[in-house]
Amino acid sequence: MRIFKQLLPAWLVNAVSAVAIAAALVTATQVADAIRNSPNASPWLKANADAVGRLAMFESSGQLDVYNGSCCTGILQMNKKNIRKYAETSPENFKTWDLQSQVDAWSKLTTEAMQARAPKTLAGLGTFDGREVDGDMVLACVQLGIGNCQKMINSGSCNGFADINGTTICKMADRIRNGPPTDNNGDPVDDIIRPNPDQQGGTYRPPVDPCIREGEGCLPLTESLEQGFASGSGVSMSNLRAIIFAISTAFVTLILMSFITALFRNYSTGLIEKVELVSGVQKTIMIGMSFIVVMSLF
Repeated sequence: MRIFKQLLPAWLVNAVSAVAIAAALVTATQVADAIRNSPNASPWLKANADAVGRLAMFESSGQLDVYNGSCCTGILQMNKKNIRKYAETSPENFKTWDLQSQVDAWSKLTTEAMQARAPKTLAGLGTFDGREVDGDMVLACVQLGIGNCQKMINSGSCNGFADINGTTICKMADRIRNGPPTDNNGDPVDDIIRPNPDQQGGTYRPPVDPCIREGEGCLPLTESLEQGFASGSGVSMSNLRAIIFAISTAFVTLILMSFITALFRNYSTGLIEKVELVSGVQKTIMIGMSFIVVMSLF
């Protein structure tokens, strides 16, 4: 009896822990049902609720409170910016939300994202590169980035875009549809969707992002930096380059015109010969053209 009393507290602790872990885990079917019940989900999302359920297993292995170690939290891995905008809370609080609340916030975000040209175009194609366009492919289009998806569509091939790990939108769609492979072949995507039982403190292994997440999508480093610069400064990097080019060209043109004017003045007063005038003008024009060529490279 004494031994039983000593073991009882540990038993209670283990039981509570097991209940807590079970409460934080959901299935693809539960996510799909939450999509169908969400007031923020579009008709397309509700019609493809099962695909969203599979996406949730791809993103978080069914864990409501998971954080990927860099940007994203929850069953469908919303990033910090979108959690603040669409859930109106902090990531720390968001991961304590129940399934329906998390899905409602994600549905609001994704319904808006689905109005972009790339996912709408892809969804309307029926087939792409010899394969059926289903909900898994359209969700992968949004997941890997709308701009990247448009590149793929423009190319007419699944290989029109691949991230730095060689993952295409079509390949991600296959992973969402079929789940993780039976053995790890070294592909980084396997680590995203497969738990690591050796990880201390839990089974989830935070992925190393092959790119920078934007919205629920994934952007190449250069594109992400350009968007961040535009957001912070109010002007895009391409527009800034154009402005710098125009100002620099105007400044150099003024200097060269002043030099040419001085040549003509010296010629008119007899200080230089005509051949020197022609040579000087030619050299000045060459300097101006060289400047334009060099500036156009940046």
